[in-house]
Amino acid sequence: MKYLFLGSLQGATEFLPVSSSGHLTIFSSILKLDSDNMTSLFALLHLATFFAVLLFTYREILQIIGGLFSREENRNSIRYIALLIVATIPAVVAGLFLEERISSIFSSPYFAAGMLFITAFFLLLSDRFNGKFEILKLGFMGAFLIGCLQAVAILPGISRSGMTIFGALLIGLSRKDAVKFSFLMSLPVTLGAGILELGKLNVPMGYAITAFLSAFFTGIIGLFLVKKFVIKGKLRGFAIYCIIFAVASFITLGVI
Repeated sequence: MKYLFLGSLQGATEFLPVSSSGHLTIFSSILKLDSDNMTSLFALLHLATFFAVLLFTYREILQIIGGLFSREENRNSIRYIALLIVATIPAVVAGLFLEERISSIFSSPYFAAGMLFITAFFLLLSDRFNGKFEILKLGFMGAFLIGCLQAVAILPGISRSGMTIFGALLIGLSRKDAVKFSFLMSLPVTLGAGILELGKLNVPMGYAITAFLSAFFTGIIGLFLVKKFVIKGKLRGFAIYCIIFAVASFITLGVI
């Protein structure tokens, strides 16, 4: 049941803008889980959410790849890929050079709970923006800014999807394209995070499969939900949830 719960938790909160890292950090502390085992398990769960996004966005991915072989769409596909690469660079740099240091300093459940208030703040701001333009009109500086916001989400309690969607909306992307860009730019990040730690996996195979499948299927559900709520401009509910969960975490951890 523990691995089913953790997998479902990762799958749902990876895409819902409520911070999967914050939830996993807090619950790992409350449930007194072994940190070494959990690090490798979370890597496996990142791979599960990678495949969930891959399935959810396969039409867009095939369209981009197909465009590379089309005279009419070749330039658009190259630009699309270039924008995604630029947007991915900050998170890759942060992951390679800062993740271990940040994990050792900011892995406290108290810190994660506090950061949920920051996530809530940006979610409330996101509902105020209603851009109109599509991804191909995004500039490279804009893509880099969104990427920097994704890199900030290396901090437990800061939502990756929440920050990237906020950044895309702030720059002026339409809600539909903000969600699409956020999903696509998560692919290299979740794949990289999974591969880097997968070799350290120290969980029985049956439990690992249970966690992987639960993360995959709840991830699909989470993707549908976040797309629906972002397009409708209804992120306030997630902000309220972050605040309530943060307060409840502080109470459970004995801070309040």
